[in-house]
Amino acid sequence: MSEPAHQPVPAPASLYGMPVIGAGETVSSIGAALTGAVLAPVGRRWRLAVAGALALVLVWAGLRPAVPAALAAAGAGWWIGLASGCLLISGLLLLADVAWRCGIARLAQTAALLGAGLAALHPAPLHGVSLTALFAAAGGLWAAALLPDLAVLRDRLAAGPERRRARVYRALSAVWRGSAVQWLAWERACRGFGLLGILAAVAALIDLALAAALHSDRHDTLLPVALLVEAVLSGAGLIAALAVALRLSLRLDGLVTGRHLDILGRLILAFGLAALYCHVTEIVTALLYGDAAERARLIRRLLGDEAPAFWTLMLAGLLPTQLFWIASLRRGAVLGLIGALAAAGLGADHVLAARAGANGADLAAALSAAIGSAGLFVLGLLLLFRLVPPVSIAETRRLALGQNPHAAQRSPEPGPAEGPHPSSDQGTRPGLMAVFASEAELAEAVRGLSGPDTPSRLDAFGPAPMPEAAAALHARGHSLNRLALSGAFLGATVFLVARAAGLGEAVPEGLAGMTALASPASWPTPWANSWSNSWPIASPLSWALAAVPALAAAVLGGTLGLGIALGAALARARGDVSPALAPAAAFAGRFLLTIEPAGAPFRPAALVRRLETLPEAAGRPLALYGPSAPERPL
Repeated sequence: MSEPAHQPVPAPASLYGMPVIGAGETVSSIGAALTGAVLAPVGRRWRLAVAGALALVLVWAGLRPAVPAALAAAGAGWWIGLASGCLLISGLLLLADVAWRCGIARLAQTAALLGAGLAALHPAPLHGVSLTALFAAAGGLWAAALLPDLAVLRDRLAAGPERRRARVYRALSAVWRGSAVQWLAWERACRGFGLLGILAAVAALIDLALAAALHSDRHDTLLPVALLVEAVLSGAGLIAALAVALRLSLRLDGLVTGRHLDILGRLILAFGLAALYCHVTEIVTALLYGDAAERARLIRRLLGDEAPAFWTLMLAGLLPTQLFWIASLRRGAVLGLIGALAAAGLGADHVLAARAGANGADLAAALSAAIGSAGLFVLGLLLLFRLVPPVSIAETRRLALGQNPHAAQRSPEPGPAEGPHPSSDQGTRPGLMAVFASEAELAEAVRGLSGPDTPSRLDAFGPAPMPEAAAALHARGHSLNRLALSGAFLGATVFLVARAAGLGEAVPEGLAGMTALASPASWPTPWANSWSNSWPIASPLSWALAAVPALAAAVLGGTLGLGIALGAALARARGDVSPALAPAAAFAGRFLLTIEPAGAPFRPAALVRRLETLPEAAGRPLALYGPSAPERPL
């Protein structure tokens, strides 16, 4: 027998004494709770929430024409900041392989997708390529992470009465079978989408900082840092508000635990303190070292026409976050209230960045429109979470399997709600199918059966990623990096060639609501003197404005390439599975080993005897199905 593969060190079951997943959560309970949240009949509270969100959407649609262009651009900047912050949090937690991210990852990904979509409905103060890349990266990560959960919903509806809905989930998850190779490709693709999402968010925020610098007199080096910090702060605040609402509405306390809330509270506290530092430093620098223009701007901000936006930023967006020094406030409804207040209050900084001086009527219209667009965001959340689980089933199952000793389903038979008997068609299968209680036991069985004298092909299936089983099977997966890198290179090249050919402006129209900035004559010297309509080589500002969209174009191309590579890898892995040995829906949620003839002679009875001789809980299956294994527990 070969040496067991190296196993990753499991994440701690608790952080600072607080559990990151409920002690009673199992593979079966997680699937039932999260699919039940989607498949349960629509309740009265949901209908009332949809009606309220629709009313706000109507308000937004009616007031949009009355909002000044600069304030509308500030609203777009606010949504871009929220989307970028959520995407940064999701991507960084994914790349760092933080195990407890499963409780909040889907919330962050969905918020990023909706935020980027809402930003596109406003006159966005950044290059169109940057906004498109942000939306594409958010959508790619959201869709890729969702794929195994769609298969769970497909299997749950396999024998149910909702045939139309079952066909939809079957079509969306047609390539997914949950094999070890597919899990391997899925994990690599999710990490790739996470990295692309981080790059897209950074590109969008740099674009916003350039817009603010061009449109206003804020040229200090803390501006891009402040935008980045505030983006993460607003994203964390929004995720915290959604997490609290999710716990209260669906009672998912075992999946979104108090520890998740505590971590989000600490994150809001830290980034709230960093944002305060940026603004206080800007004020102190203007007082001590600023010239007359900088002091005049400071007075205008503190006492003049920009005072409403500035004090809204301070009193709503930043100062309340410091209440989270009190630990008890980080673990309840107060977290959601302050998180929502911070996310909303930080929109005032985008008003300041746009230099949107407006009268009271314009500000009231802009505020009402912002509330209406928030209603559209809520409506999108309500509809999406009636179609997909609000928490990742696959990642939560992986966490439960690593932390709860009895998380796996140890019964060899399916429960009464899981469809027909799994062996109803096993008599026609040419090979064997073994059921195991855990991935580790399945991997031991693979090692026990592997060898040059075994005329069979082994494949593993499970409800969560199976790195140990994949290592035992020597599954290398399909390389996704090559097509993703090719797409990124092609995207950047196409954009730069288009710029060189003069097919678009390096400074987009509508940048911070100022179409005049598209004209080099309106630029300060020496930038205007060095501008070339064909290719802005001499201007450092022009290079910056071209480089950031080029990065976004690379992200866009990489996202498309990675999506194509993932689809092809999953389709190839699905094609490697014999249709006769593909696991039935009744086996969903179990660890399975399929043994398929790969040469002659194939002696299933000898394989059954080899499995029977393996030690209990170290390779011996719970049950075997096939022509030489008469559907019996061992």
